[in-house]
Amino acid sequence: MDRVTKRCSLCNSLAKLEYQNMKGYIENSRFDIYSCTVCEASFADPLKSDEKIYNYIYKQAERVPGYERYFRFSKLAKKVINPLWYLCNAEGVYWSVREALQKNFQEQKNISILEVGSGLGYLTYSLNTAGYKTTGVDISEDAILKAKKYYGDFYEVGNIFKLAEARIKKYDCVIMTEIVEHVEDPRGFIQACLSLLKSGGKLILTTPNKSATPAGTIWQGDIPSVHLWFLAEKSILKMAESLGRRCEFIDFTEYSRMYYTPSRVYSMDEIQSEAPRLSKNGQIFPGREAGRIKSFFFGLKVRYWLSYIRRRLKVKQVSHRTINLCAVLS
Repeated sequence: MDRVTKRCSLCNSLAKLEYQNMKGYIENSRFDIYSCTVCEASFADPLKSDEKIYNYIYKQAERVPGYERYFRFSKLAKKVINPLWYLCNAEGVYWSVREALQKNFQEQKNISILEVGSGLGYLTYSLNTAGYKTTGVDISEDAILKAKKYYGDFYEVGNIFKLAEARIKKYDCVIMTEIVEHVEDPRGFIQACLSLLKSGGKLILTTPNKSATPAGTIWQGDIPSVHLWFLAEKSILKMAESLGRRCEFIDFTEYSRMYYTPSRVYSMDEIQSEAPRLSKNGQIFPGREAGRIKSFFFGLKVRYWLSYIRRRLKVKQVSHRTINLCAVLS
């Protein structure tokens, strides 16, 4: 097999080279991007993650583009009365997680939840505040230390594959928001998460949705090796089918009717103009630092006003899809 084709590790089908020599997140790193002809997933080559990137990122999360909003969420979660409500109004990802919980567990609050890739800990904290017994796990020691210091002892450093092997505890629900696109082996990662479920348990996952972008879109989201995959709905369905699991997607129609959601697709030139972001020793390159927002509430206020105008004008362009998908596997 020549360089212009590879085998997709999700479905073992042919994948075609779509973009060569993409500048990576870390200086002097380069990647090719392939797209599967069957499951529609795009993936980076080499397909190799680097755990130390996340310690670099979380040590300076308030300054790293994309992650600075997670930093704001982490600070605001303890400043609002209902942090889960705040998160659901801030981003569709969290709205979809709440929808999935309500749809699959109704009003049950005594369920056990594991959040995989809990990062700075605000979603785990928000779910606990809402009455769900939730534990957060992350591979980043720095992120877990910050989460424990700020929110309490709801967290642990851990590798999901090692937790799955240990089989010490099982949960009613496993949640992973914006995680599966970071890992080398999404199918194996999902399988490990499923093994941590009790009988009848649910896995809720979110990820950037390639199916919501125009045909021919090569890549969206973070630069490799932070993101290694750009998955379509068909990609998730293929993995669920190969694992013998049912898969349902959360419908975003109501969300898109109520809230303004940016849907701009960035060109590869625009994406490459932001790379690399970190030096080899983890320093942010000049000009790559996230813009600072004077008020934590500023971005949310703008979004509320845009959403309010959308409703008043009775905008009808609603969709069951957004830039992120939410799948429930059982």
